[in-house]
Amino acid sequence: MLKTKTIIIYESIYGNTKKVADAIAEGIRESGQVECSVAKTGEVHHTDDLAGYDAILFGCPNHNQEPARNMLKFIERASIVDLEEKMGAAFDTYTGGNRGIALGKLEEAIAQRMPCVKFVIEGFSAKVEDRKGPLTEGELQRANEFGRQVAEKLLDR
Repeated sequence: MLKTKTIIIYESIYGNTKKVADAIAEGIRESGQVECSVAKTGEVHHTDDLAGYDAILFGCPNHNQEPARNMLKFIERASIVDLEEKMGAAFDTYTGGNRGIALGKLEEAIAQRMPCVKFVIEGFSAKVEDRKGPLTEGELQRANEFGRQVAEKLLDR
């Protein structure tokens, strides 16, 4: 049986969103049936490679109430790839009372530019104590659980 292949594409400036991406990937891999790669937006040089995955997760920090610009640019670049029948999910990191603000706009951008990517789960927001971090206690465990839930959804399809 072929394993389900997933990739997490993230943008991170201070490393907090990368930590969340890695924790989500760990949770996905714990299923034992889903492979998961993790890459920063600038590390994916050929967006055509996305066609080789069953699911794509997108994650970035909240920058002034918006998803990080590099993530939006990546989505724009990747929108030309045929991603028919792909599953997806999104996550963000935030400070203060900004939970889910960038996440909602990120999901909207994905839905508009990549309508073939179908969300399998409600997005995830991880709180960061200050702009540079650290992540609030318990957020990496929550991210790991989100990854396990993503894997369950992928395997249930």
